[in-house]
Amino acid sequence: MLRADVGDQLIGPGRTPWHGEILGVVIRVHGQDGGPPFTIRWYDDGSASKLCPNPERYWIRSRRQVERIEATNRGMRTVA
Repeated sequence: MLRADVGDQLIGPGRTPWHGEILGVVIRVHGQDGGPPFTIRWYDDGSASKLCPNPERYWIRSRRQVERIEATNRGMRTVA
């Protein structure tokens, strides 16, 4: 079972192999102990949906991992 906290990202496969991944942020956790269902705000269109994601198709990226990735990316940027 997937577990998440508010602010974590939900990542899953795109609808077709050509669409890459779908990505959203957990804005509410409805289950006990961080379990599903989750309310997800999708990055591509800003819509929100409540779902119980299949752990074989979706995974969670913790807010801490997201913050580390963003900090690394900021450090790599240069101003020309």
